[in-house]
Amino acid sequence: MKTAQNSAKLAVKNGWLLCPKCGRGKVLRLNPETRATSLTVYCKFCGQETIVNIDECLSHSACAT
Repeated sequence: MKTAQNSAKLAVKNGWLLCPKCGRGKVLRLNPETRATSLTVYCKFCGQETIVNIDECLSHSACAT
């Protein structure tokens, strides 16, 4: 069985992770210390579930210098 992995950048706006599929829905609130591996998020706008990996630099405040 094959599994497709998409390593596209995730979009964050005002501390919210936007849907990786449609980009419209806010699917998860992020704090600077938020970390996740293989987290399933659901978008109420497009109805899609997506598995995401969140590292320490996803939140804009964690990467600010």
